[in-house]
Amino acid sequence: MPALDNSDIFSFFFGVKPQARQQERKIHGHGSGFCIDGAAGVILTNAHVVQDADYLSVTFPGRRSPLECEVLETDEAIDVAAIRVKEQPKSPLPSMPLGCSESLRTGDWAIVLGNPFGLQNTCTLGIISSLDRSTGETGFDWMRHPLLQTDAAVNQGNSGGPLLNESGEVVGMISMRALFGEGIGFAIPADSIRSAMSSLLQRKKVPRPYIGLKMTTTSPNGNQRQRHARCPFVEMVVPNSPADKAGFEVDDQILEVDGRKVIHFDEVQTFVRAAKVGAQASFKIKRGENTQILSVQTADIRQLRDAQASKNRSPQMRAMMP
Repeated sequence: MPALDNSDIFSFFFGVKPQARQQERKIHGHGSGFCIDGAAGVILTNAHVVQDADYLSVTFPGRRSPLECEVLETDEAIDVAAIRVKEQPKSPLPSMPLGCSESLRTGDWAIVLGNPFGLQNTCTLGIISSLDRSTGETGFDWMRHPLLQTDAAVNQGNSGGPLLNESGEVVGMISMRALFGEGIGFAIPADSIRSAMSSLLQRKKVPRPYIGLKMTTTSPNGNQRQRHARCPFVEMVVPNSPADKAGFEVDDQILEVDGRKVIHFDEVQTFVRAAKVGAQASFKIKRGENTQILSVQTADIRQLRDAQASKNRSPQMRAMMP
């Protein structure tokens, strides 16, 4: 597989695919999910499970016929989708209560339900291995979203399935696993899912702020600095982003955000994730030997995704894609 460069890094994160002409063919896929409202037939799963699906159906234990579903809305930032059974069920579907992930502790029991490799109604048992994982290691300011780690067996097809505590409450949604390892699975915390629920059920996109920086812990230009050595550096400024308009440059060192000192770039990611779309933020940066204040206004990450999707639709961009 060819390495991703900056021209297609956003397609990697957002799932934007080049629309090259190919011979039409049918592709069947499967995943997992769980019902949170049995009377209304509302089901949650991963956004990547339902992405680009022309037809979507679900099956339940004890029901022979699959039920056709429609996608209400997706949130690609945390990889969650809300879907609904099209035909109102005669009796409520079996549902699960959405619990609280904040109360979890490392070592708590963890139960994973799903359909790994199409093996329906599979249950695996493990523990909560870590509460301190995230999607933020890339350094992009919009990527700091928390993840739970579990050693319960997770395989292809578990995506979208529930992670339960010992009381049978959903405390997470399985999202990914370590490709070249065993006993390392990741789940989206229930609290993150709950924060997106209101928008998803109303068929609205969840607002996700970003400013457009990729940060690193070392100077991209190799400059040696003694003072503020632990503060993060700007590795990349996304073109036409709020950060670009605010005047950020590669190799700027971020010292403070809204008056708070910054030690690692994950603090910037956490700050941006907690901000509202359209909020103003003040960044104190060091450029060369001088310090200055840059004011930036957060924007919705959809603007970045839509702009990249538009580029991918152009013949020139399609020719660049592998």
